[in-house]
Formats: sequence, structure tokens, C-alpha cells
Amino acid sequence: MEILVKDVIGAEYESEDAIILREFVRDALNEEYKEKVILNFDGMGRIPTTFLFSFFTDLINTKGRDYVINAVNVKNLSNSRDYKRVLLGTAF
Repeated sequence: MEILVKDVIGAEYESEDAIILREFVRDALNEEYKEKVILNFDGMGRIPTTFLFSFFTDLINTKGRDYVINAVNVKNLSNSRDYKRVLLGTAF
């Protein structure tokens, strides 16, 4: 399932909107997860690390890091290095 992030939270967003996106993805994953969720950040520009942290932290804590790594992918994210650091829990 591919999710165009801009369609879920809009082009003008706050870091707190990560909660909306997270719940949307959580619902998609709870529907008998059969395929990966792909978050398409097309047209979003640079996504703040705080947004990525807010989005992934709760999912990692509830579902586990390996599950999230296998179930959620990103596409068209300009700062994929920050994404990898948040997802893997490595320091900046």
C-alpha cells in the first residue's frame, strides 16, 4: 500500500501531524498486514527530524524495530539519512 503523505497531512504541516500520519499507518498495518506500507513524500521538501522521530518512535516501541523496518518504507524523502538514523536508533 502506498500512501502519499501530502494527501494525509497536507503540504503545510506541523511536526505534531506525524501523530495523524502514524495513526493512519497503524490502521493500515492492523488490516491484516500483507504488504509493506510505502510512505511517499513527493512534494513535501525536507522533513524535520522531529517529525520522523514523532512518527517512528511509538511504532517502534509498540510493534518493534524489526517489524517497522520490514513493514514501512519511504520514497521521495529528501533527507533519507535522518530517516535511517531515526529508524535504526543511531546518534547524529
